[in-house]
Amino acid sequence: MSGGNFRLLTRLLTQIERVLSVKDLHVISTSVVEAARDSLVIGPG
Repeated sequence: MSGGNFRLLTRLLTQIERVLSVKDLHVISTSVVEAARDSLVIGPG
């Protein structure tokens, strides 16, 4: 029904947490979300 969107969102949020931890940041910014998104392997490519 959701097409896996909840699973994808969970993976993205986990990656955001990792980026924040590695870079010792405390605020989620656009660049943090983009870095997390770029590090995910999604679909063929």
